[in-house]
Amino acid sequence: MTEKDVLALEDRRVQAMIKQDFAALEALLHDQLVYTHSSASVDTKASWLDAMKSGRTKYKSANISEQKVRIYGDTALVTGRGEMQVEVGGQPKTLRLRFLNAWTKTPQGWKFVAWQSTPLPA
Repeated sequence: MTEKDVLALEDRRVQAMIKQDFAALEALLHDQLVYTHSSASVDTKASWLDAMKSGRTKYKSANISEQKVRIYGDTALVTGRGEMQVEVGGQPKTLRLRFLNAWTKTPQGWKFVAWQSTPLPA
């Protein structure tokens, strides 16, 4: 796995979120996903997918920048900045944040296993 490969996986994940391509997204997610939002709420794979499938959460666009990839054997960590346009419970929101996420190698390929984000000051 190279830095370029990890960034390609990241792009596929973000595009699947925006396009609501749940089959593509589910294929990228680890069964033990821990998704910690910038609000400090935490989702599992099932609860995060359910929020999107039900329409409670809709990712409209994402501008990701300053990505850095660090690969440690079967784990890849990605840090960066994001500005996301989302709709939560029908209300539009702009999220400006820093994030750390993790990918891990499994027998089924590389899977997205963790997300942690922190809001940026206004």
